[in-house]
Amino acid sequence: MNLRKRRKGDTIPLAATGDIAFLLLVFYMATTMVTDQKPRDVDVPDATSEAQASPFPLIIYIDKNLGNQEQAYFYNQTVSIRSLPSLIQQKATEAPGPVRVYLSISKDLPYRTMDLVIQQLKDAGIQNLVITTRPGEDSE
Repeated sequence: MNLRKRRKGDTIPLAATGDIAFLLLVFYMATTMVTDQKPRDVDVPDATSEAQASPFPLIIYIDKNLGNQEQAYFYNQTVSIRSLPSLIQQKATEAPGPVRVYLSISKDLPYRTMDLVIQQLKDAGIQNLVITTRPGEDSE
């Protein structure tokens, strides 16, 4: 009775060696091509002015009630939406630096009112506008 088990060959399989050699060759070629590039000299213009200060904020609040009356809350007073361009231009000339307008509206504000306000800001020449929304009266 022979109790010895047969062992498989003690040889190393060489079938995948060609694949591994090819992958190493591709990796070597890819990395040497990337490192072969030389940096270029780029002429960058010198700065002629100081760094700009952060923009001066102008904040406009509008909720559904004010929107229905075509009014907005600007600089601690209720003003007509149609008078916003002149008021903003006046405040922009008084500002120490660039102007950024923050428009805080309620979610239940009618779209036509928001469109009217944005058009008025566009007429005032505002290029920096941040629009934020708040929950409307219905969601409270």
